[in-house]
Amino acid sequence: MRRAIACVALAGACGCGHPFLANDGTLIFTQPGARGAAVMTANGLEFHDVTDVPRRVVVRDPYEAWRAPIGFLVPANGRFTKTSAPTIVTKSGLSVSLRPSDERVPSWGGEMFVRVDVVAPAAEGRARWGEDVAIVIDGRGDDVGALAEAAMTQLGGRDRIAVVDAAGARVIVPTMPASNRSLVLAAIERRPVSPTASTDRAGAVAAALALLSRGTLRQVVVLSDAGDVARDDATRGLGDEPVPLAVVATSGDRLEERLDAIQAFVPPAGSPAFADVVLAFEGSPAPSHVLEASGGDARWELEGGELGLGAVRAGDERTEVVRVTIPAWTPGETFTLRMTARFEDVVHDHEQRTMSTEMPCVYDQDIQRLATSRHGDVIAYASALATLARLDAAFVGADGTHTRDLGPVARMHAQSLALLARDMNDPAAAEQAAMLQALLSARP
Repeated sequence: MRRAIACVALAGACGCGHPFLANDGTLIFTQPGARGAAVMTANGLEFHDVTDVPRRVVVRDPYEAWRAPIGFLVPANGRFTKTSAPTIVTKSGLSVSLRPSDERVPSWGGEMFVRVDVVAPAAEGRARWGEDVAIVIDGRGDDVGALAEAAMTQLGGRDRIAVVDAAGARVIVPTMPASNRSLVLAAIERRPVSPTASTDRAGAVAAALALLSRGTLRQVVVLSDAGDVARDDATRGLGDEPVPLAVVATSGDRLEERLDAIQAFVPPAGSPAFADVVLAFEGSPAPSHVLEASGGDARWELEGGELGLGAVRAGDERTEVVRVTIPAWTPGETFTLRMTARFEDVVHDHEQRTMSTEMPCVYDQDIQRLATSRHGDVIAYASALATLARLDAAFVGADGTHTRDLGPVARMHAQSLALLARDMNDPAAAEQAAMLQALLSARP
């Protein structure tokens, strides 16, 4: 009897498409010739045919939390075949580049990612040249995150950053542009704790220096449980040219003094250029809310949402990802996401300025067409962020954020981006894929 059941199951498997295994052990077979897409849920990966149109979520209480009608859409073969085109708006030198994750949006409602790149000009005399900065974490004090963030806020688009853990002299963040501030800080926050790993501060400093370029100015910041604010010339004994090194305690009193010491050691990217930078998002049809952001201050508004980025220096460059909701509407109609930037121009008499742009999308109810039109570069960046800190609810839902390791998903997306860059001969996408793969491979 068991053999007969096994034969029937095998025959079914041979006659169907690629199977998907859910977390609860359910094996899902797609039918021959079926058209559709894979959907990532808290229960694992499931296949939805094009005829499986999700129902709209009807909310009758304005205070009810937003719920997605369906999970995270992925092409059936797990590979993205398109990259995004930036929408750029500039005024008074401040540039905002927007890259949406989708050009087609579900008619039953849903959400999308928007990658936001904010760039301030590195004007002559107002911004310094780029530097390489390494952070060595030699402890587990309560202030590690705050101290690392204090160093990161000093860096701009020309700078590069690397992070090494003294426990095992292990690389946490390979050398990457400092504009990826949220990625770096999230990697530091999520660094694994290994009680058996031996501490090797000298080895960690040596590993950090090996990551930095010899042709640029270099600095090393050591965040240590056993140390106070101090300068150190330990790099002289490593067979290299002297590199400035500062040691800062990760716990204790006088936090403000220690934060000031880091910001005095790491010079700012440039002089203040813009203050109170706020990006407001509105959708038509409305509403379109900002659910969360990888960095900055995300605010929920009645008909939209805002992302507060605070002050921006000359030469600064910052990359963030926001999740915005999309209301249900009629297939074939247009959904337009409008971004309005408000900021204070510090250089020109502190004048208040605004600029805006729009990103049009098309409503669609064909789940396969929706999945294959998604932009792999934005998805890969967002999924890497999801493995480290925020945005994970977008992939598995709010109820399953702790039931699934998103590392394999992010690595799959980064590999898909690398293949896409090869096929499209896109050096920028290839560079981003290599950076994400290096970051994800640094995690156990």
